[in-house]
Amino acid sequence: MSNYEMADAGSAIDALRSRLGLVADSQLQTQFEAGLHPNLLSYEKVQASEISLPILEKYLIGASTYLHQPCNYYDIFRVCRCVNMVLFINNAVTILAGKNVRGLEARLERLLRETEHDTFDSVAFELMTAARYAEHPDVSHVEFIKESSKLTPDLLVRFNKVDSFVECKKINRTQNHSILIRDAVRDCLNAIIADFRSEGVAFLGDVTFHCDPKEVSKDRLADAVKASFNGRTTIIEPQFTVTANRLPKFEYDGYTLYPSPVFYWNRYGFRLRSEWFGLVHHVIGSFARRADLPARLRGGRSSWLNKMDWDSAIKWKISADDVVAKYRRFAFDGLFKGLEQIQNRGVNSCVHLWLESDYFVGVRKNTFMDFFNRLAAKQKDLFGWIVINESLFDVSPKGYFDLIEHAHFIRGPLAVGSHPPISGVFAPNDLVATNEFGVGEQLPDIDEQR
Repeated sequence: MSNYEMADAGSAIDALRSRLGLVADSQLQTQFEAGLHPNLLSYEKVQASEISLPILEKYLIGASTYLHQPCNYYDIFRVCRCVNMVLFINNAVTILAGKNVRGLEARLERLLRETEHDTFDSVAFELMTAARYAEHPDVSHVEFIKESSKLTPDLLVRFNKVDSFVECKKINRTQNHSILIRDAVRDCLNAIIADFRSEGVAFLGDVTFHCDPKEVSKDRLADAVKASFNGRTTIIEPQFTVTANRLPKFEYDGYTLYPSPVFYWNRYGFRLRSEWFGLVHHVIGSFARRADLPARLRGGRSSWLNKMDWDSAIKWKISADDVVAKYRRFAFDGLFKGLEQIQNRGVNSCVHLWLESDYFVGVRKNTFMDFFNRLAAKQKDLFGWIVINESLFDVSPKGYFDLIEHAHFIRGPLAVGSHPPISGVFAPNDLVATNEFGVGEQLPDIDEQR
């Protein structure tokens, strides 16, 4: 999905604004790029944004910063999502408008007014899914079904003069249990790093939790990290394993983007596409600011590290199967509700479920098989297909934006053929990583392909 150029992103931004009648707020754009609103693109479940805006406008602002480098403030991880989503949405809207898909305007009105990420992404997923069906050579008609209080599907699709129905579901990007675990880890690791900072010692630590991190004694973990550092050895305890080593002085000729994938990789050996669940890090240094910023735009956050006096970081992961299983789980309620909405509504009627993932979660085979077994036990659902579109957003150390999609599908009693007509939503069927059910195909590193 990363085979696009900067010009493609610019064209998508312009096309969406023109098609939807959205006028760019140049003042807010320049303020954001100056670093005056650093949380503008944040996911509200994790960090509240200081400005309430429709999510589409936030995505457009974020994607625009991709075109304006080097600006004073560049949130590269969140911009990755913005650029990809703007490209996907623009492509979908272009296809659907070209096909004169009935009900499109009502869906676009919803898209324009949504101010929460999860609900916005749900509408965007409907548009992207509809566009994939509209492109299928055997589809002569696609329309959005008007929303009502009744259990109705999202789409009517006519395959070879036979009507089928499609329902789209989106799982919330982040589950509450993962937020609680992440906050507990950051709380204890921040305290450990603060102790090293008070002594002026730079270090890099690795922590593997063998249980729920919320159950670990903060003092015991802190003592283990110090013992590992002082003894230059790995400390293994029933609840955790830790290593801690001194970090050499940071050397860099020029400015470096911080935080960024290249800094994390070169300095800490950490990247999103890895076994590590997260990174907790502190930096003391000076940041460069654009000299041409007018007075009204000064005082914001800069992303360009000029000089670093001290830094420390701890990578962390979880080895406990029962805890990792919580990351892999998701509520099946949406899927069962989706099945109700396409129940006995024609051959190849389908539920598409968008499930966002992280690389460290690994395969979800057991989770998907759990759902499959529950479905088999009911023995009463009449449907064509269930397609789980599992996605992973990634920014590589070389700075490439990537999106990996795995499509997992279940064949129902009303299915025709051995594969669903549409499996990939973010990428065409022939570019989707498919493999054993619940096990996505391992794709090559994007940095090795570019």
